[in-house]
Amino acid sequence: MSIGADKAKNGRFLIGEPTGTFYEKPRIARQPGKMSHRSDWAADIVRVDNTLVMAASLRGSMHYGLGTIRQDSFAIGSIYGKDDCQWVIAVVADGVSSAAQSHTFADYMARQTALVVESELSSVEQCKLSNVDWNDLAKRLVEISEEFCRSAAKKTVSDEKSEEVDKAEPRDFVKKWATTLEFIIVQVSCDESSSEKEYVHVTVAGDGAAYILKESNIWEVIKSGKQQTGAIASNAVLSLPLSPDEFTINTGKICKEDFLIITTDGLSDFIGDGASPLGDFFKCELPNCESLISFLQIVDVSLYQADDDRTIILIKETE
Repeated sequence: MSIGADKAKNGRFLIGEPTGTFYEKPRIARQPGKMSHRSDWAADIVRVDNTLVMAASLRGSMHYGLGTIRQDSFAIGSIYGKDDCQWVIAVVADGVSSAAQSHTFADYMARQTALVVESELSSVEQCKLSNVDWNDLAKRLVEISEEFCRSAAKKTVSDEKSEEVDKAEPRDFVKKWATTLEFIIVQVSCDESSSEKEYVHVTVAGDGAAYILKESNIWEVIKSGKQQTGAIASNAVLSLPLSPDEFTINTGKICKEDFLIITTDGLSDFIGDGASPLGDFFKCELPNCESLISFLQIVDVSLYQADDDRTIILIKETE
């Protein structure tokens, strides 16, 4: 096929040949008394001046087959600070499959991250992201994650056992609540003397990735996903409420023609450094995409072994 042009019979973009996971499998019937609902797809769009933010989170075909729900989550929004400063924020959280309530935890942490960052930036001086202690903010998010798990755990036990929950360590919660957490903040307003905009990307915990897609159609990796040695990549990931030894914080500036992308491992594993079939496909399709419907169809591309939940957020400037 010619990437970005041909589609399969069901209208879905296709890279390579259809495989066993190409066609979505029907949800496995749940037992009586255990019915619940979580949307298979979630999407949103925000425009702040000339900045467009589009987000999509899709249930993976493997989750369809196993009858498990979408466990990824995201949050997007705009933040207003002093002196007419404006930013957009994009948060992605990947609930760990082995944790039964990871989707609720991912939802909570995505929302809380946006609120904590908004509170921090509302009083930042000189509209500079560099004036924020992002390491300290990441520590606070770890503390918030532990507080959530402890509070949620207390609701599942009797009063007599609540003291045991108080003494529990974060590792005691990860069997039920576990999620990755990454976010990116981009300046909306900029100095008239400069066409560049400041950004910061923070990985609290996780193996997602962040990229800049340059005007010249070149991928620039802000933060790579899974660590890979030779031909083998590890699926091991430290997730909240566990605290990493250090946080990954990347800062820089982008030109108005550049696109920022943040994604969970359901896509970043296949984008790699951008020199991949999926990287080529996105490079072809995303630059001209400004419709949320079109964005969803692009993100729903079928690719061999890409069967996990996938979440991606695109930040770009429009005319």
